Amino acid sequence: MKVRALDLCAVACLFLSGGLLWGQATVNESLEKATLYVDGANGLDSNPGTQASPFKTIGKAERVADGNNTRRVGTHVWIAPGTYREAVILASSSKNTSLPMTFEAIIPGAVVISGADVWAGWQAVPKIPGAYRRWFGYVWQPCPTDPLGPFEQQIVLRREMVFVNGTPLTQVLTLKDMATGSFYVDETQNHEIYMKPAAGTDMNSATVEVSTRPVLFMAQNRSDIVLRGLTFEQGNSCRDQDEVGFVGSNNILVDNDSFDWGNAGGVGFSTTNNFTVQNSRAMHNGQRGFRSFEAKYGLWTANEADYSNWRGAQGGIYGWGGGGFHFFAQHNNIINGAKAFFNMTHGVHWDTDDENVTATTLVSAGNLRVGLFAEKSEGPISISNSYICSNSPLGLYFDGGLSLRASTYVTSTNNVIANNGGSQIQSIGDPAGAPVPVTNYETGQVYNLVTGNVTMTSNTIEGTADQQLFDDYNQAGTSWSNFLTTLDSDNNTWWNDSVAQPFTEPVPAYFTTVTWPGWQSSTGQDKHSIFKQPAVDPTGPCQASADAPDYWFVNQDQGALTVTRGSSAVFTLLEIPVGGFNAATSFTDSGVAQVPGATSTWSQKSLPGTGVVQYTVTTDVTTPRGRYPLVLAAHSGNIMHTVTVLLTLK
Repeated sequence: MKVRALDLCAVACLFLSGGLLWGQATVNESLEKATLYVDGANGLDSNPGTQASPFKTIGKAERVADGNNTRRVGTHVWIAPGTYREAVILASSSKNTSLPMTFEAIIPGAVVISGADVWAGWQAVPKIPGAYRRWFGYVWQPCPTDPLGPFEQQIVLRREMVFVNGTPLTQVLTLKDMATGSFYVDETQNHEIYMKPAAGTDMNSATVEVSTRPVLFMAQNRSDIVLRGLTFEQGNSCRDQDEVGFVGSNNILVDNDSFDWGNAGGVGFSTTNNFTVQNSRAMHNGQRGFRSFEAKYGLWTANEADYSNWRGAQGGIYGWGGGGFHFFAQHNNIINGAKAFFNMTHGVHWDTDDENVTATTLVSAGNLRVGLFAEKSEGPISISNSYICSNSPLGLYFDGGLSLRASTYVTSTNNVIANNGGSQIQSIGDPAGAPVPVTNYETGQVYNLVTGNVTMTSNTIEGTADQQLFDDYNQAGTSWSNFLTTLDSDNNTWWNDSVAQPFTEPVPAYFTTVTWPGWQSSTGQDKHSIFKQPAVDPTGPCQASADAPDYWFVNQDQGALTVTRGSSAVFTLLEIPVGGFNAATSFTDSGVAQVPGATSTWSQKSLPGTGVVQYTVTTDVTTPRGRYPLVLAAHSGNIMHTVTVLLTLK
């Protein structure tokens, strides 16, 4: 029997939590008795779909394969190299069967399913040198907001994307904000799109792609589906959606696929059970790479998610619903060999009601926020043989390497946690020390969670200048007491020779720092641990090369400041180089003219590739109360990055 699924029974057949057997996809592709072929260059949808006479579109093959499925015939669809500008939707029907359906590239990686169309007919804009425009026939308006989330600037709720010769342009919301490397959509008055590509672009030969499709592949209430060797890119889904999704489905195999440049998410699994994602990647997605929501019995092996959350970062949102990997209410899942680099958010985020999770051989490095974050989860979550390094360059006090917020039964074994801004390990709770209620989506049981029952064994935890080794940000009282009395920490290697008191506790006062002997004494833990520099640099596996020189332009205030009328608001912006970027940047701003009586200044006009710049807005006592969005931009050659900040006057 031919069964194409990951052969890791030694891992997938683990018995945890009282003998529970974990699952994965086991799609039996030997049951596929029909074969179809697609060739976008040479096929016709009027053809029979044979190898000699293939279909032109994947959509046609899907419809035929779906018909086969209702007749209890499994189908394998082979797709020739090329770019397919279409969407594939597998809808639910009472006639569906569990016979398998596979969509596979003849040459892995050579099939692209794109959410963008090629647009011609661009005309030069006489009053804006280097700019072009053409008709724009869509009126999408901003995407819906999340009522439970932070304030979302309009730029975060947009879904337009433009690529010139494969290079993305940065969206701005007014024509006057447009500069080299950006575009603007006027969807209400002239219904035109404007862009200013890189200097020297030959528009007579340039390929301009404009994203028009939010969903590239969707399966709802389906089973036994395989995607293999395919690349999905440029889907313009709204925030909290994905360009590829499985909803209410079962027995799904995603094998050697790519999910790139989605406006929001790459690929997501909602209310889906028994699925495997292996040898796949999600790159440059606007919110997150891989996602699961109320999903169960999943196996994630050798996947990589990099450069997530560029869209969120435009509005100063660096954490909400973001992550290279974002798992919400994930039960009974295994994550092996995951990699998360250069995400403008968390690397891996277990976000609320995650239960029975085991993660091993992860590498999370160079991310803007926390490397591994377990938040509001009852656990158990077991993390072992992993590397969490060089995350959190913002240096926020609640950021760092491994963060635990109102989570229980988290075990860290034989991990390297080193050189993370803020602190290497944090315990975060409600500021008043109150438990956080979390509901198990399967059982309905409500857990009132404070971080506790944490186990740390055989880890290497190393900090450098201005970095703590451990921080507890709970208020003194029951939260700290619960953490302390249930902590099991031993046989670890701790080290930081740059900070005399590298441990932070909430007693006898909030943010009390203590020495290594003080930590051992106050906690009664780490009796067999050592405080010693590792013999060799333990962070070797964390080293990664970015795909191109670039920079992050981020707001350390996370997008918002509130001040009294007549006073000044000082926004602190960081320029963080990625991939060896070292070119000079200059700064511009807009929006302050809409704040009556206000003036603005930059602390300096440019930076040499890295550093800190401050933007000060001075208001008047007569300035009306309210919320004022301000667009701050950094320019370097053909690269433009923006962040919209919020000034609230009271």
